[in-house]
Amino acid sequence: MKWISDFLDIILPRYCAVCGTILSAGEKDICLNCLYQLPRIEPQHLCEIERLFWGILPVERASSLIYYRKGSPYNNLLHLIKYKDRPDIAERLAAAAATDLREEGFFDGIDAIVPLPLSKKKERKRGYNQCDYIARGLARVSGLPVIKGCVERTIANETQTHKNRDERWKNVEGIFAVTKPEALQGKHILLVDDVLTTGATIAACAKSITALPGTKVSLFTLAYSFNDI
Repeated sequence: MKWISDFLDIILPRYCAVCGTILSAGEKDICLNCLYQLPRIEPQHLCEIERLFWGILPVERASSLIYYRKGSPYNNLLHLIKYKDRPDIAERLAAAAATDLREEGFFDGIDAIVPLPLSKKKERKRGYNQCDYIARGLARVSGLPVIKGCVERTIANETQTHKNRDERWKNVEGIFAVTKPEALQGKHILLVDDVLTTGATIAACAKSITALPGTKVSLFTLAYSFNDI
C-alpha cells in the first residue's frame, strides 16, 4: 500500500546510490536526475569493446551498459554492488540494459547465460556473486535460461586491481575450468561480468568455454572502463 511506502520513506529515508540525495517515492536506487545523466555506452563504441578480444578470442558480440571512469560518482553503484551487499542494484541495471538489447536483437541465437564464477573462498566471504544477479536481470527480460556451476574458478588468483595490463593477463592464465561440458557444448553462451577493463578475466573464462566443440561466446558487462592500466 502506498501510505505504508510513504511512511517508511519518512522514518527510513532511501538515498540515491550516485549523489546521495533522498529518493522520492517513485524512485528506485538512483534519483531521476542521476538516472537521466547515466553514462551509457554509446553504440559506436561497442566495436571498441569487441576489438579488445581480436586475435585472442572469437567473440560473437559484446556489450556494456555504462562507462567506468576514475572519479565518476557513478562508480559508487559498482562499489555497492560488489562490496556493500547490494547486488539487487546489479539485477535492476541488467534488466534495464536487457530491454534495449532485446530490441536491438542482441539476444538472437543465444542459448543461455553464464555468470562469471568467483572463487569459492571469495564468494563465501562476500556472501554472493554479483554476476549471478546480473545474469538474473538479463534473464528476466530476455527469457534465456541461466546456467550456473558448469564453469569453476579453480585457482583463487590475486586481485587484478593494482596490476598493469600485462600482469592482468598473466594473472588469469588457467584459472577457469569447465566442469559440466555437456551443459555448454554446441551452444551460444552469453558470459556476464560486472566490469570490463583489459578483458583478461572474462577472456580467460570464455576460452575455457570456446574450447568445447561447436560452442560460441558473447559477452556482457555492466560497465566498461576506459581508464589506462
